[in-house]
Amino acid sequence: MTNPTPLARILAHLVFTTTLSVSAASAEIPKGDRDKILKAAPGDAPAKPRKPRKVLVFSRMAEFKHASTPWGAEALRILGEKTGAYEPVLSDEPAMFDRDNLFQFDAVIFNNNCDSGIEDPTRRKNLLDFVRGGRGLVGIHCAAHPKDWPEFVEMLGGYSVSHPWQNGDAVVIRIEEPEHPVVRAFAGAPLTIVDEIYEFDQYERAKLRVLISIDTAKTDMTKPGIARKDGDFALSWVRNCAKGRVFYCEFGHELNIYWDPAILRHYLAGIQFALGDLEADAAPRVDREKRSGDESGAGVKKPSQSGESGAH
Repeated sequence: MTNPTPLARILAHLVFTTTLSVSAASAEIPKGDRDKILKAAPGDAPAKPRKPRKVLVFSRMAEFKHASTPWGAEALRILGEKTGAYEPVLSDEPAMFDRDNLFQFDAVIFNNNCDSGIEDPTRRKNLLDFVRGGRGLVGIHCAAHPKDWPEFVEMLGGYSVSHPWQNGDAVVIRIEEPEHPVVRAFAGAPLTIVDEIYEFDQYERAKLRVLISIDTAKTDMTKPGIARKDGDFALSWVRNCAKGRVFYCEFGHELNIYWDPAILRHYLAGIQFALGDLEADAAPRVDREKRSGDESGAGVKKPSQSGESGAH
């Protein structure tokens, strides 16, 4: 049998990746919700892409399945297409992390995956190489709860150990650097968020630039199950990872998050940071202001990452 021509190989690859992309986030989204997302999404991006960008929006739900994940996928698609910041490719197929498939992208967004959805060690290594080599990683909500993958936790910057604030609870957030490009969208926006809110373990301010955190002086801190004793409840951050860039945002459990204009602009700015198009300082700031509560530095007992902590 003769070897296929280079053109035939390219066409076969395009067919393969297109087939992989169509199954992601297949739940039907009501037209009214799609219209609200489209209206709330910004009309332009905070930075001009340095070149055409292609982003994988990975929405595989391997463990706990968030009902909002398809809404997140749709919002991330609309953000890219409406602003021209990136070409989105939606998928829930682990085969997208085979090297030839993965390295066609400039960044990967883990869209509310409880567990990463990637079990194969080679595919996991491909992602680590992808980010460390200079590309981008974005995590939304439950992306911070991978199963038995400590290297991913270290790269992302934290592990969602529990959510004392359940869906429907309100927290008041603090924008730690209002002029930082990734959170500038919150200027003048209400700072009360109604969502399922995590607390994190295995994150250190010495390794991250925390941009949003809970204002503990204005939030109900009597919720059962709050484990942190240092008053430090980060919700969104950026960081550098070798040559690559990482953005994580906790918000994403409730459907209305995906038609909140400030949060969508925050997502887009973080994605453009991860792509390398939005210049933003990711150097850690360890001189954070004191917060209410015990500042002794005690944190949460480290979980086993077995997926049994209940942080969904």
